[in-house]
Amino acid sequence: MSLADTSPILDDLNHPADRPPHPDVVADRLGPAGAAVYATLFDRAGRVVSRAELARAAGIADLGPRRCDALMVDIRRLVGADRLITVRRRGWMLAR
Repeated sequence: MSLADTSPILDDLNHPADRPPHPDVVADRLGPAGAAVYATLFDRAGRVVSRAELARAAGIADLGPRRCDALMVDIRRLVGADRLITVRRRGWMLAR
């Protein structure tokens, strides 16, 4: 994956690059499930959030693990690879 593939799509959001955008700013770009997952990560920014905690808090318990991973890819593309951190065997963390 090249740097161009992982750079955030924040240019047209008019958002400072030094912090993650508010969930209201990105909701229409992620769809309902993605927006719920992002809001959960945003509320817990700086903390590792497990897949199970995301499923409960974001209301996506009925989605499979692959769909959850796909939502993370969408979020990572939007906010940048350096902003959404995968913590192996533990979950994900949205950097502050």
